[in-house]
Amino acid sequence: MVVTGLVSLYTSFRGVIYGIIVYSLFGCALAMSLGSIGILPAQLFLAFFALRAFNLAGGKKLGDAFSLDKPGFWLLCNCVWGVAGAIVLPRLLHGSTLVFPVDRGAGDGPLLLQPLGPVSGNLSQAVYCISDVVVYGCMYAFLKYRDAYRTLASAIFLLTFLDVLAGVIDIASHAVGIDALSFVKTAQFAMMTGVELDGLVRISGTFSEASAFAGFTLPLFVFCLNLWVIGYRPRLAGMLAVASGALLLLSTSGTAYVGLGGYLVILLFSRPGLISPAAVVRKQRMWVLAVCAGVLGTLYVVLFLPAVANMLVQFADSAVFDKSSSASGLERMSWNTQGMTNFFDTYGIGVGLGSIRASSFLVVVLANLGVVGAVCYGTFIAKSLLVRVPHQYPLAERAVCYASRHSMMAALVCAVSSAGVFELGSLFYLMAAAAGALSLRTPTRASRREGWIARGVHE
Repeated sequence: MVVTGLVSLYTSFRGVIYGIIVYSLFGCALAMSLGSIGILPAQLFLAFFALRAFNLAGGKKLGDAFSLDKPGFWLLCNCVWGVAGAIVLPRLLHGSTLVFPVDRGAGDGPLLLQPLGPVSGNLSQAVYCISDVVVYGCMYAFLKYRDAYRTLASAIFLLTFLDVLAGVIDIASHAVGIDALSFVKTAQFAMMTGVELDGLVRISGTFSEASAFAGFTLPLFVFCLNLWVIGYRPRLAGMLAVASGALLLLSTSGTAYVGLGGYLVILLFSRPGLISPAAVVRKQRMWVLAVCAGVLGTLYVVLFLPAVANMLVQFADSAVFDKSSSASGLERMSWNTQGMTNFFDTYGIGVGLGSIRASSFLVVVLANLGVVGAVCYGTFIAKSLLVRVPHQYPLAERAVCYASRHSMMAALVCAVSSAGVFELGSLFYLMAAAAGALSLRTPTRASRREGWIARGVHE
């Protein structure tokens, strides 16, 4: 059945875009196993995704994504440095510093400091790094074609709906005492499902734990929210934003709350009016309604439901504020401290991709990839996010590009607060491709006219 579905999806570029995006939901499902190495559905489907891109665009057009003036060039440089470092640095610097390794052979117990040396994480993270570059390049090529941005948006809408549905099923199945999603959690991960915090179930959906669910759902929420603000398919985008946002609030995940708080600051200073002048009014109404509802809700709870207010305070302490003093929080802080020690012990070279685990993406990049990797990856992020969205393209393309950029920023906020390894997932690099691919395709005369009109109205 799976093979038949893959073959049918392979017949069109729209199908493979849907496939690679929807399969990213199953981050704990094992598609096939090669010895001790498990292959997830999205990784298996990547072969069909890449073949379709090569057949449709050709090798030369695929290479355009990595030309010197594109963000992809810096992603490719980072990949070359990372893969070379994963092979060479753990052997060259063997025993020069102590690390918390990313190693399948370490067992399920607490991580222990070990002398630097080759581990299984070097191989797995190098493979993920190469896969991410392939995903980025293929999606970049697909986005040259008409309606590709619309297809991407529709696929993200479908993914968000399925993610919300999985969250609802997780809550309902916990209430009746079963694990209805166990059939999609077959990978060899430590599963923390069915866990409660102060009487509330920690929503994990199709993932191994609540923090993974939150880190996956927040970018989807942000994508839908920004499309609603701009006015692209506002009813569907708005409903999905409300549903996914509600699940984030109910997830009891500190990653969700920290990520939401960090992104709200970004949203406050965002400028959707550069995409659509009508978005300015919509954004203002959103903030007014959100602030009024928040203030009125807080006053009502404090004045008329003091028991609920006390419960919410205790819940906030357990989920966020007391996190750093918990055993898990102290352990993760020690990972970050040791990661920076590794960075300085290697004089900024890094210990090699996949050699260590940390609890912040910034520490992961610095400790694993060193100064060279940090510069390459930072330049890739900057060129993807900071270049102004061209005005000469149709509104739908500019809206999806803008929403993809904000989705990337939300994912980075989560990663900075809790990511343990360099891999951010294929969805992040699909969004990154959409964030910077508009310049690949020459706009039509009609799209230029639409862009000129939009620019004239704004200015």
